[in-house]
Parts: sequence; C-alpha cells; structure tokens
Amino acid sequence: MPIQIQPPTILPFLPTLDTLREDHLIQQLLCNDLEAVADTLPDLPPLPEVRRLCDRVLRITGTHFVRAENVLASLPEAHRPSIEELEMLHGMHLLDETHAEDLVSALWQHARRSDRANVGQLAYMLRCFFDGCRRAIALKERWIADALRAPC
Repeated sequence: MPIQIQPPTILPFLPTLDTLREDHLIQQLLCNDLEAVADTLPDLPPLPEVRRLCDRVLRITGTHFVRAENVLASLPEAHRPSIEELEMLHGMHLLDETHAEDLVSALWQHARRSDRANVGQLAYMLRCFFDGCRRAIALKERWIADALRAPC
C-alpha cells in the first residue's frame, strides 16, 4: 500500500496585541512615505511606486482596521476599551477608509494628468489620511500599553 502524504495543517493566524503593534509600524512607514509624497508635490514618484503606495493604503484599510477592532474588542473586559471608545475607534476607521478611497482615486488622477491640476487638493488629501492614521495609531497604542500593563 503506497504511503499517502498529507499536506501540512495550517493553523489559523490569530492576531494579538503584538500583531497590532507590527501593523502600526507598517502604517507608520506608509504615513512617512505619503508625507514624503506630499512634500514633493506637484511631482509624484514613478507610476509603479504610486501603484505600490495605493495598494498599501488599501491593504491597511481593508485588513488592519477590522483586525484592530476585533482584537481590541476581544480583550478581557477589564483590559479592553469601553464600548463607547470602540465605537469612536470604528468611526475614526470609517473616516480614514473614506479618505483612503478618495486618496487612491486622486493619486491616480494626478498621476495621469500632465497639467498637475488640483495639487493643493491632493496635498490636503494626503495629509488628512496620514494625520488620521497617526491619530488612530496613537489611540490604539495607548490602549495596547494599558492592556499590557494591567494585571492578569
């Protein structure tokens, strides 16, 4: 009888507070990169870099925001933010997600135009997005630090 090889079992990835901190480092790098783009306007990086930036923005809003809310909400009651605080965070994430969608659209429009119209609007949108992300990161980092300091 031939031996059958079973594929390895892949355990589901359960995000933790450390996962969120890693996400925040990735977000901070993106915020720094977007700030550098804002500082060099009306010029933009080459199209492949614009594409990578847009992909990173959408990945963060599509993955991290939900993950962060789920991890924070699943903390033991004594360690998690209140319902009102979690609702506030959700509202911040919704606003950042809207800014992200608008920003990606504006980056592509700006990259396709040779006249570089609406550069002020694009600069504002970049700053709204990375300022919002940094504000939410600071809030979540405070909650994470509080949860890690709290006695078990």
